[in-house]
Amino acid sequence: MSDGQEFYAATVDEALDKASAVLGVPRDRLDFEVQDEGSTGFLGIGARDARILVEGSELNAGVSAFGEENLILEHSGESHAQPVEDEAQEAVQMVEDSDLVAEDAPEDLVLAVDEFVTALVEAMGLDATVDAYDAGDVIAVDVATKETGLFIGQKGETIDAIQYLLNVAIYKNRPFAKRIVVDSEGYRQRRIEAIQGMAHRTARRALREKRPLRLPPMPAAERRVVHLFLKENPKVTTSSEGKEEARRVVVSPI
Repeated sequence: MSDGQEFYAATVDEALDKASAVLGVPRDRLDFEVQDEGSTGFLGIGARDARILVEGSELNAGVSAFGEENLILEHSGESHAQPVEDEAQEAVQMVEDSDLVAEDAPEDLVLAVDEFVTALVEAMGLDATVDAYDAGDVIAVDVATKETGLFIGQKGETIDAIQYLLNVAIYKNRPFAKRIVVDSEGYRQRRIEAIQGMAHRTARRALREKRPLRLPPMPAAERRVVHLFLKENPKVTTSSEGKEEARRVVVSPI
């Protein structure tokens, strides 16, 4: 079965429908093997798609019906990667931009978050203590470890990725759930203070030189810190330019 093709979907039935449509072969003629029945996870955390493997004879039929290019895209995952990424980004953006309901977080939700992060740090091979709790406006997750640098990652990439994943999983299943903030050894507050300091210095320089100045590229959450901080300064305005990882804040004198 090494020459087979894998198909992913929320359930095995949906994966079969997908394989049938792509290959142009009726479902009852598909020779397949279930690789993973998938899981809905707990409150959306740990959810994964079902996965089937279709044998080579059906693949040849698919080439005739749809052309080789479609099969290459499906096999590589390129045909569905972008919609999934867009959906995840939209979910996180909704968390960042909306006024979330300030209700007490259910105990099972907090426990699920705690268990999920615990499983992640264990998979990373870290000796860490995880403490998830309702902090009022957010669900806070504190991770204490001697390997803080490894958990945070370069420029916060690892801790941000974990936080991103948690917010997507929870918010998609509970639209009014609180945002989850993952921290370790006070990293978040130190980072916010550093960004605010940089924003303050950049604003002073923009006024002194009477020209717009650009900050280094930042993720959306950090750009938001700059916008909110300089909103209180009546002498400058802020805007964002660039795309994806190159997106940055521009500070302009009024």
